[in-house]
Amino acid sequence: MDQFGGGSWNMIPTMATHSNPTTPSNQDHLYLQQQQQFQQQQHQFHHQQQFQLQHQQQQQQQRYQISQQQQQQQQQQQQQPSQSLASHFHLQNLVENLADAIENGTRDQHFDTLVTELSSNFEKCQQLLNTISGSIATKAATVEGQKQKVEEAEQMLSQRRELIAKYRNSVEEITKSDL
Repeated sequence: MDQFGGGSWNMIPTMATHSNPTTPSNQDHLYLQQQQQFQQQQHQFHHQQQFQLQHQQQQQQQRYQISQQQQQQQQQQQQQPSQSLASHFHLQNLVENLADAIENGTRDQHFDTLVTELSSNFEKCQQLLNTISGSIATKAATVEGQKQKVEEAEQMLSQRRELIAKYRNSVEEITKSDL
């Protein structure tokens, strides 16, 4: 008891902490570190996703460009034989010269040259016709394939329309029964 009659004073032991209330504790510091690491990881992940997306887009664009180049090359290759072979076909002159040689009844070196040249030009004509025939068949097959794809797409579209109509009807029935 003290002399003023107010009772006794006991000292409450306090733990000596070297931290200031304004400075973060170890737990706060650890939490902040984890948050920063998490944010960095998110940023890196986001950056990596963007990079992968850009890379995929570049690859798709390259594939598209390559396919366009291949199509152009194929078209040029198909056109070149017809242009180069067509320019070498002077069949009418050859046939007329050969007819003159036959009428004269003389078979000489000139006659043999005309026959060889005419045979060569006929072979070139045959190659040209084969090329044209092949490209027509390819285009026809492509058109048929595209027609089939369109028909399949139309069937799927009509099925989807039917399903949507059924769904709409069932929703309307449910809403009517709830009222």
